[in-house]
Amino acid sequence: MIAKNSTVDNLRLVVKRTNLYEQVADELERAILETGLVSGDDDKLPSEQALAAKFGVSRTVIREALKLVKERGLIAQRTGEGSYITKPSPAAISSVVNRMILMDNISDDELTAVRSILEVASCRLAAAHAEESDIAQMASILDSMSKNWDDNEAMIRMDTDFHIAIAVASKNKLLAILIEAMTVLIRKFIRKSIYAPDAKPDGMMRHSVILDALKTKNPDAAEAAILDHLEVSRQNVAWFTLHYGSERADENSPPQK
Repeated sequence: MIAKNSTVDNLRLVVKRTNLYEQVADELERAILETGLVSGDDDKLPSEQALAAKFGVSRTVIREALKLVKERGLIAQRTGEGSYITKPSPAAISSVVNRMILMDNISDDELTAVRSILEVASCRLAAAHAEESDIAQMASILDSMSKNWDDNEAMIRMDTDFHIAIAVASKNKLLAILIEAMTVLIRKFIRKSIYAPDAKPDGMMRHSVILDALKTKNPDAAEAAILDHLEVSRQNVAWFTLHYGSERADENSPPQK
């Protein structure tokens, strides 16, 4: 059931005949964004047949347009059910940024420098705005890390979860989205750094220092703690590179020398 102020009601039905499926996709995107719908059962797009009738084009054009809108992360297609409005995921943002990194030959140092800028901003804001529920979430993540000591992949996942939780606690939604997207790009560094001597206990300790600074609502202490943590992580990656070269670290087994 489409609500009164639905995407289909918000469509402009006149499109040019050049690159038709792209123009239909652009119009669908505009309607989705301007309507302000979020994913849910009431946010189902009309059928391909209904959209074809609305635009006065073939179902083939509609099918191609929907593929393009899906690539933009604005719809999800469910087999046998149709297309539903969704939000672009941080992973989709990471994928685009990763292509730009590769095409522009952006170095690891440049990537980690941007990470530091975002993480410092995140920690300072979280020190000012974190709520009890945010602190509890971070504490829970650290507790889970201590219980999954021997599972490197779980440790890496929870490490990134901790940083995302800080970003969420900043109460800046865009910053949280950017940091979550960034975590996908920096997991390869975390995966390498975890093999350095005493990296796990040292990392746990530094995460705890960050959390303590956030608990006391001290932005300067939070900034110092995150910078110290990121610098040690950088040193751990350098240790990995020295001992294993450019080899990739996978799962729970380090590469062979």
